[in-house]
Amino acid sequence: MALDLIYTRKETAEALDFATIIDNCPAVLTETASPETSGKYGFVNTMQAMQILGDFGYKPTQAVQRPSRKQSHKPFAMHMISFAHDDDLNNPYNETRPEVLLYNSHDGKSALKLYAGAFRFVCSNGIVAGDGFQSKLRHSSKTAGGFESLLRDTVTSLPLMMQRICKLQETELTDDRGALEFAYDAANLRWQMAPQDIGPETKQGAYFTTDTIKGLFRSNRPADNGTSAWQIFNRIQENILRGGPDILSITKAQKETGQYWGKQRKAKAVSSLPETVRINRNLWDMADALA
Repeated sequence: MALDLIYTRKETAEALDFATIIDNCPAVLTETASPETSGKYGFVNTMQAMQILGDFGYKPTQAVQRPSRKQSHKPFAMHMISFAHDDDLNNPYNETRPEVLLYNSHDGKSALKLYAGAFRFVCSNGIVAGDGFQSKLRHSSKTAGGFESLLRDTVTSLPLMMQRICKLQETELTDDRGALEFAYDAANLRWQMAPQDIGPETKQGAYFTTDTIKGLFRSNRPADNGTSAWQIFNRIQENILRGGPDILSITKAQKETGQYWGKQRKAKAVSSLPETVRINRNLWDMADALA
């Protein structure tokens, strides 16, 4: 079974109704931890967390849940829900709006986390801010009641995140070297650089090449054309996560002879929720360093 993620966001990026959230993120309804967790595990209810977010004026705009191979694991699966404040939902002039991302699971495999994030309307891209923009609440009996304090910390960080986005928009990368270094570092988040020679010691898998780097700079819309750090970041982020650039796939053709060969193919979209968050946060830190 392919673990393709379920992404749900209205075309208008408005708040989701509760029925849509449940259809696409059923773990929201779970009221107990997985029976596989230990007695020290403190259950943090996603529904209660959503209610607290609602009290602060935040409404859900996107729901993501990782599908489970076993039906019994479905209520406890890893999930993430994005929230926007009423003030931002009612502002039609926002090109990019701040959001709070709630990340949780009920199987003991992840702490409850809140991320400062942003949603960019022109490309429907979600951005997860990196270093300094994460709050974590471990699932333990002592800390399960601290969510409201966690939320306050995250909400407080949103203006700083938006200031940094403005700084990226104002920063022009007139030196191609800086943009190229960013692209190579970004590619390394998903793939290794292709070796010059393919032989018995070459590991099978996907590699990036100079063609991959060219593909990362591809613009999918006029709004992304340009040399600002923000435009370059958005082009590379979208192409890294949604796929499309050419990569080199190296496989072992004949086990008996040990012959290896490489074939160029289009990169697929990232389908792992943890990987999506990891890559997004690292890309943010790298882009933030440019500004």
